[in-house]
Amino acid sequence: MEKKKRKPIVAAILSSLAPGLGQLYNGQIIKGIIFLLSLILLPIIMFRIGLHYSYYGLIIILLIFMFFLLFIIGEAFFTAIKKKEFIPKSYNKWYIYLLIILLINSIVLIPTYFLTNKVLGFSAYKMPTGSMEPTLCIGDYLVTDLKYFKKNELHREDLVVLQSPEDPAKIFIKRIIALEGEKIEIKSKQVYIDDIPFPEGYKVHLDNKVYPGRDNFGPVIVPSDHCFVLGDNRDKSMDSRHWDSLSIKNIKGKPLYIYWARDITRIGMKIK
Repeated sequence: MEKKKRKPIVAAILSSLAPGLGQLYNGQIIKGIIFLLSLILLPIIMFRIGLHYSYYGLIIILLIFMFFLLFIIGEAFFTAIKKKEFIPKSYNKWYIYLLIILLINSIVLIPTYFLTNKVLGFSAYKMPTGSMEPTLCIGDYLVTDLKYFKKNELHREDLVVLQSPEDPAKIFIKRIIALEGEKIEIKSKQVYIDDIPFPEGYKVHLDNKVYPGRDNFGPVIVPSDHCFVLGDNRDKSMDSRHWDSLSIKNIKGKPLYIYWARDITRIGMKIK
């Protein structure tokens, strides 16, 4: 076959589109496969050891991933420069490159959702409403541990990510106020648990008016395998006052920290 020079910029672009493809372009198919598998396994290992449980741990994961990806791209670029003469292999065809790009981006990247949610128990959510202000604000992006309550018991005042009991497609974030077997009652915005006033330093009331249903509720006993949840922005929250006690089965996980926000001072803040 005719000898053809390798173009460094092409090698770099191919590895940026599909990690390891630039190495294949350079005739280094084994190296390309190793780089691709390493780039996939590296973040999985770091997630498994729990680095993502803190904001700075997540930053470390992202930085290591990005530096390794840049290394793969750079390695393809400089290897192409060194290859003065190259006899193309049977797989050095443009349609093979295109097929690999499509396969990697569909077979490898699409299962990322399943991997992070089901295997690693990690997911991200965006706060769409002000129902949890000032604790959580509109536009806050949250990292959530989906396996937290499989290993830990529910506690009063825990923040939880939950599936709406009315519409499973909707995801809410609320605070647990009462647990199973407890009596909860709300009188003129004041929460009582087992007839004792419950202090809540995190809640806000922006409306001084008292409305039945919103500001007066109960008394009710929280059923077995249920909890009673409320939003911190008490006057603007759809919660257990509307749908009654929440089944524990609807709880998806526990929000850990804010990884992005409109207000940059909130980025990295632990959620309490």
